[in-house]
Formats: sequence, structure tokens, C-alpha cells
Amino acid sequence: MPPERNPSTRNVSTTTVDITLVLLIAVIVLGFLGAYITTATEGYFSFVQWFYSGNWHKIKQIVMLIFIFFDVLLAIWIGITIRQMRILNNMVLEKEGPAQITLPEEEVAESWKGIMELVNSINPSDWNMAVLRADALFDDILAHLGYQGTTLAERLKIVDPLKLPSLDRVWSAHRLRNIIAHDPIQNHTKEMVVHAVGSYEQAFKELGMIKEKINKDTFLSL
Repeated sequence: MPPERNPSTRNVSTTTVDITLVLLIAVIVLGFLGAYITTATEGYFSFVQWFYSGNWHKIKQIVMLIFIFFDVLLAIWIGITIRQMRILNNMVLEKEGPAQITLPEEEVAESWKGIMELVNSINPSDWNMAVLRADALFDDILAHLGYQGTTLAERLKIVDPLKLPSLDRVWSAHRLRNIIAHDPIQNHTKEMVVHAVGSYEQAFKELGMIKEKINKDTFLSL
């Protein structure tokens, strides 16, 4: 009967075999990886050499051209979008029109009465003030009517001439207003002031904000 082996001896033998198998597998794996690592390293150095050879300048130019092309397309798209929004806004204004107004006619009539007092004054500085106040009142009315813009000039650009036949006259009066605003000391003839204020009066009538002439002290005769 053969002698029985010591258990510790069997464990050592098993461990030795395991280590040998692991080392063998590691050698095989490293052998395969070595080929790939060599290829990858060669590829890396080839890329670095190509990059520093100057070819990247061509790529940069191509990328810039692509970005410029898309920038132009984006600018065109933004321009078309803004134009469509303006057209849509004008359509909404034409559809809604004076129904949005909240400025009472009594308030307009009261303001207009004060403007007429300035026009009938003997002081030329009051005449200038009459033009300024008439222009401000008209701007306020257009704003309440729903016309968009930060200035009267911006609102006048979207006013339909069919709804305001006196539009050209209002533009002329507004130009006089700008002259007065930049040089309030300069005097203007009574005829120029009366014509300008009368243009605003006609516009108020066309918008239905003031009634027809009641007496000579309240409205102008043009």
C-alpha cells in the first residue's frame, strides 16, 4: 500500500500549476497585445508626424468654410423669420385695429383743448409746445391702438394709409416736431405750427378720437 501524501504538499503542487498556467496565459496575451501595441504606436507617431507636417491647415480652412456656410444660412433664416413675424404682426394689427383702444375720447378732447390754447397764444414758445404735445398725444393714441414700436416714427411705418389718409401730413408734422425738439428756442411761423397741429387734428378725426369741429376755439380751420 503506497504511502498517503501530506495535504500541504498537494496544495503546494496545485498552486504551482495555477501560477504556471497564469504565466503562460499572460505570455500569450502579451504576445498578441504586443503586435497591436506596436501597430497603435506606429499609427500614433504617423498621425503626429502628419499633423505637424502642415496638413492640418487645409483641414482648418475646410472647417472654416463649412462654418461660414452655415453662418450664412443661419443669417438668412433669421432674416426670413423676422420678416414673417413683422408680416404676421401687421396682419394682427389690421385685424384688431381700433378695437384695442382704451384711451377715452374725453381724455383726448381735454388734452386737445390744452393744445389749442397753446396754438392761440401770442407766445411763439407756446406754439412749439403745441406741436410737441400734439405729437405726443398722437403717439399715445397709436400705442393704445396696438401699434408696436418705441417711437412714433416706428409706429407710423406700420400704419395703413387706407386707414389714415393724412399719413403723409402727419409725417411732415412729425419732422417739424423733431426740429423743435432738437432746438426748442428756434421760433417758427404761426402758419407752420397751425398746419402741423391741423395735420394731427385731421389724423385724430380719421381715427375717430375726436368729433368734428364744434367751435372755433376748440378746433382749427384748415
